[in-house]
Parts: sequence; C-alpha cells; structure tokens
Amino acid sequence: MPDSVKYHNTVKPELYALKHKDLDVAVVYVNTVTGMIEYVLEVYLPDHMPVGCLPDGTYISEWWKERAIPDSRRGIVQVLNCLHEPTNQSLMLSGYGLSLTDHYWLQPLDKEVYWDKINYFQNAFSDELGDLLTETGEIDYEKNISRFSPSTSVNGEMKKKWVIQEGRPYLLKVNFSDYGQQAVNELIACRLHEMTGWNHYVPYELDMIKAGEQEFPCSLSPLFTSNEKELVSAYQLIRSYKIRNDSSSFETMIELAVRQGLSEKEVRGQLEYTILTDFILSNTDRHFNNFGFLKNFADGKFISMAPIFDTGNALFYNQDIIPTGENLLNLRVSSFRKREVDMLQYIGNYGLLDPCMLAGFPDEVFRLLAANTHMPAERMERIAETTREKLKYLMMFYNGKKIWKKEKYR
Repeated sequence: MPDSVKYHNTVKPELYALKHKDLDVAVVYVNTVTGMIEYVLEVYLPDHMPVGCLPDGTYISEWWKERAIPDSRRGIVQVLNCLHEPTNQSLMLSGYGLSLTDHYWLQPLDKEVYWDKINYFQNAFSDELGDLLTETGEIDYEKNISRFSPSTSVNGEMKKKWVIQEGRPYLLKVNFSDYGQQAVNELIACRLHEMTGWNHYVPYELDMIKAGEQEFPCSLSPLFTSNEKELVSAYQLIRSYKIRNDSSSFETMIELAVRQGLSEKEVRGQLEYTILTDFILSNTDRHFNNFGFLKNFADGKFISMAPIFDTGNALFYNQDIIPTGENLLNLRVSSFRKREVDMLQYIGNYGLLDPCMLAGFPDEVFRLLAANTHMPAERMERIAETTREKLKYLMMFYNGKKIWKKEKYR
C-alpha cells in the first residue's frame, strides 16, 4: 500500500484557511502528512475562489494537487525521499503553498501569518531546494534544507527552480539530455517573435549549467506576474465549463475570456498568432497550462492575455528521426486539436504574420543551435530545414490551399 494511502486513512486532518493574500476565502481540511486537501468546510468569499473552482469549493482539491510539482517530474521521487516528504503536496504545504504565479496560499488556523511577511514577491527565499530539484549547485545533505521556496509550486515535467538575478526572480529550466535543446528552442522562439515584430512574449535568456564534465544550456525567463497581477491558465478558465455541441474549445476559450473583460480582437489575435508560430516551430505542447491570462488582484478583472511562454518542446528536440515533406503535416499535438495542421483552420487573420519576413529564419535556427549546443551539424541542418518547409506550407495555406487535406493541394 502506498504511504500516501496509509497516511490518508490514519492522520486526522487539520483546519487551514485558503487565503487570497490576506483574505479568508474558505476553510479546508488538510491531511498534514500527505498535504492533500480533504474537503472544504466552508466558503466565505466565493468571488475570490481560484478561477476554475466553483463557488461551493468544488475542484479546490484538484486545483491544489495541480499546483504541486507533478509526479512525472524526473527525479521528484528521489527529492521527496531525501527530504523525508511523503508527497509533492506535503512538500508544497511546508511552504504554505505559496507561488510566484498567483496570490493564493494555505494558513494553519492556529498560526498568525500575514501575506506581506511571507510572499515571494516581496520576500527573499531559499535556493537550497531549487538546487536539489535541478541537481545544480553544491548541496549539503547533512544540513536541514529549507522548504520555503517557490520551486515547490511550479508545474511541468522539466527540472526547474526560481532564482534571483539582479534583484529580479527568474525561472531557470534545465535538461541534461537532448543536447539541452529545449532551452535553445526558447531562444529560437524569441528570435522568431523579434523577426515578426510581435512584442508580447517572455524574453528568454540562456545560461550554462555543468553536469559532470559537460556544460548544458539552460533557459532563464523573467517573472511576468507581480504582487498586483496573477496568472490564470487557460485550463483554469475552461475546466468547469461545458462546451456546447455547436462550438469548439477554441471559440469557447475566446468567449470566456471576453466575459472576463478582454477584447475579442486581442484574445483571438494572440491565439491565432501563437498557432502560426507554433506551426513554424513544430511546437507540440501548447496545452491549456502553457498559455493564459493576467488578472488584477484589486478588482478581480482580467488585464490581458499573458505573454507567450513555454515553447521548449519544439523542433523535434527529443526525436532521433526528423520528419520531412508531407510527414511534417501529420504531427500530433497537445492543444485545441490533435493534429497540428488542423489548428490552421482557426486562422482568420492572415495579417498577423507575414512569412516573407521570415525568409532568413531557418538560418537563424541553425546559427542558434550551433552556438549553444554540441549537436551534430547534420542534425542541426535537418531541424533548420523543417522550418523552411513549414514556411513553404504556410505560404500554400495563405494562398488558399487546405493543406490539412493533403490530396487537395498536390
């Protein structure tokens, strides 16, 4: 029997307040060993519930679980064993569930704790846990490693941690396999946005991390939330909404964002632009936690779409065989549709991106891979060639060809 099940059955839950900054939103029962929210006792401020949770507290337990480091994160089991933590949720609870994404946390009812004294937007945090999670830095395993770190509430499969550079938080992501290409892909995506003139994206930088005798690139991205604004993922927005039979998740997402006060032009424009650039980059991972919206704490209103972020799972970073030709039109993705090329059917504004402006982009892809990885030249050439072919397919689409129907455009 897993430890979490044993603890779940034997440990008496304790009362915690779900806080939105210093506002008491609800009272919940928490299993203090597993860190799981057992159930909601009472809701005081339904309007301040996390987006996607219902006014009666439904989905709070799921929201809390999804906030923690996922079970699929490589090395998380070893980290939990090292820290003698039963679960990733108990690890997160030890730091009150605080995050650099939003302003929610859990306060034990028997403790007097205040937002301005503990939140990571205004207060320093330890890097020890981040070092352990990413296998970077010197770690003293005999020392009591502080759990007070925003790295306990960062989802995604890549190893990552929050660091402070020049007084500003940055998210550092590392991958010691696949030539560290995911980090370079973020830089490549930034270069694409520069060339198209799109300015609403997260500006990734590269650093180098040493593993053994070899150095690998890692990505650094600046914090784009603050003590005034928080991130709402697209998944949160749509999770509890039943999509009508005559609609799609794409149109529903736009409809829900407009209800929150955003303009349809802004939302539709960024979603369509993202589809176009993801197509060029063969980004297969634009799931609903990889884009979202910024919300103002003071009035609860949406401010804008979040800048484009997380384009690392692109350019066939983990594939030995790089597709070519028509095989590039049969890529499976995690997004609004299952096939990448079918996503182009959502495009209504061809003026968002001019493929002619990207004539030199494939050369930039090769240059950035060559400058920042130890990848064989032949592989870099094949990857760069996929962007050249994708741009040709995009031009065919712009010229009226329904390229998702392959037999129609030959």
